[in-house]
Amino acid sequence: MQPLQKEYLYFLTLCETNNISHAAERLAIGQGALSKSLKRLEQSLQTQLFIRKGRGLKPTSFAKLLEQQLLAMKQSWQQDFLGKSESLNELHGHFKIGAHSIIAMDLVREFYPKLCEKYSELNLEMVLDVSAGITKMVIDFEIDFGFSIQPIPHPDLVIQKVRKEYVSVWSKSSSPKEKVVYYSPDMFDVSKMLKKYKGHKHIAVQDYDVLASFASNSNGLTILPSPVARRHKGLVSCGPKLQEVDVCLIYRVDRPKTAGFRTVLGDIKKLIC
Repeated sequence: MQPLQKEYLYFLTLCETNNISHAAERLAIGQGALSKSLKRLEQSLQTQLFIRKGRGLKPTSFAKLLEQQLLAMKQSWQQDFLGKSESLNELHGHFKIGAHSIIAMDLVREFYPKLCEKYSELNLEMVLDVSAGITKMVIDFEIDFGFSIQPIPHPDLVIQKVRKEYVSVWSKSSSPKEKVVYYSPDMFDVSKMLKKYKGHKHIAVQDYDVLASFASNSNGLTILPSPVARRHKGLVSCGPKLQEVDVCLIYRVDRPKTAGFRTVLGDIKKLIC
């Protein structure tokens, strides 16, 4: 739930990115629609909000002031709404937990069903997205807890390392014969890893479980996170770890600590941390 109309939400994203194409990509809308929204807001306020600077945007003094006021209002509204809608002394509430599907299948499954079945008073909702999207949703008050790979430190976040995972190359045999590398284009830092295999043909596959199933039937190499490879029996690691990453539990530092929130957080930590 958001207290701001979409033009102001789009404006805040433009302030974060200072770039129309980057903001449009983050908001999942077209650049034309975003430009029209900005124009409507400027006409409504009767002032210019951004100055074009090369390929980017530079906020005006008015825009900077507006951004500060909107962020303060958004945070105040969220805190007031959450504080009033959830009693501090009663165990109830609706909580959203976000993670990438890989983390959900490997880590969240260890506690999520237990919490759903243990507390009839609590309603839990699972949200799936890439790690960067999960981190942004926690920051923006859209979800309560997140599990993220290598989250960038943020003053509004509590970040607690849960476990380490790694990425490696896998195949059905220890000596693959074909110079082919299968990979997911969504994988964190994958372009850097692919540089190690310049002499190989690179084939992108979007879904990790499909990717792993290809690895089980391929004579080439497949770049996979260790949790995915572990789920598919018969895959063999064919080289050193390409990357080690921290899987972290994240939540807002200023999230109202209701009885429901404390219970969910406490049980998560007991079960996986």
